[in-house]
Amino acid sequence: MFFFKKKTAGKDTADTPLKRKAKSMPMTKKVQFCYIKPDELNMLLNGDINSVLTLEPVNYYAEKNRYWLCVFYYTEDYSEIIMRFELYENDRKTTATDYYEINKELYSRILLKFGQRV
Repeated sequence: MFFFKKKTAGKDTADTPLKRKAKSMPMTKKVQFCYIKPDELNMLLNGDINSVLTLEPVNYYAEKNRYWLCVFYYTEDYSEIIMRFELYENDRKTTATDYYEINKELYSRILLKFGQRV
């Protein structure tokens, strides 16, 4: 009866102040982006956070095998927004980036790519 246990239980254990802050925020939103290599994404995010606007939105139903899920954690007044990317392959999370703090303007510009408004 132990076959229900997760095999990747010890994976995401690094506890940072930004991670604790993100997990304590009351609201979340998720959007999907087309796949690029994880090293390229980390280079973009660490270089200039605004470069996230160069990523292409994904049609989840057309490209289901590999995509980046961008998770936003935010407060109700959007004064604090934290973003994280998680790579999904065949509907399973395989890797994730660090947590990044962004401002409301960048958040609204990202959502506009998906036809959504703040």
